Amino acid sequence: MSVAPNILSTEVFTAAVDALPLISMDLCVTDTAGRILLGLRVNAPAQGFWFTPGGRIRKGEGQAAAFARLMAGELGLHDIAFERAQLMGVWDHFYEDSAFSASVSTHYVNLPFWIRLTVSEVEQVRAEDQHSEWKWIMHGAKDIPVHPYAQNYVDWIGRKLSA
Repeated sequence: MSVAPNILSTEVFTAAVDALPLISMDLCVTDTAGRILLGLRVNAPAQGFWFTPGGRIRKGEGQAAAFARLMAGELGLHDIAFERAQLMGVWDHFYEDSAFSASVSTHYVNLPFWIRLTVSEVEQVRAEDQHSEWKWIMHGAKDIPVHPYAQNYVDWIGRKLSA
């Protein structure tokens, strides 16, 4: 079932974030060499860190629909089958700030999905407005400030690829 999203005012959304956990989905995208795609975050939370693309799941939006929307909106990739992605588990993410307030904390119940892209899909990845730039990094790379939550994903994928 897909329902058109309700648009909340900043004030109402901030109150909701202050009172409730949000459900989100991260896209842990790897290329054929096993490198993971990270973007430099321009918005809170995790602003200034390298993080995976992703976003909130909207009310009435199933996981497959959220996956398709995020793949298209965050990466410019369309028609990527949800069934190709592997759920990495259910993870809690806690931040001291939120998208609209430095004084309101955020709790995400996060569903990260790992998907390996083909060479032609990697070539189609485009930038979007949540990240100022993209990098493909190998497990163990220490030259950029990867957010600890994203580093957990990098480590998880590294273990899977080396198993």
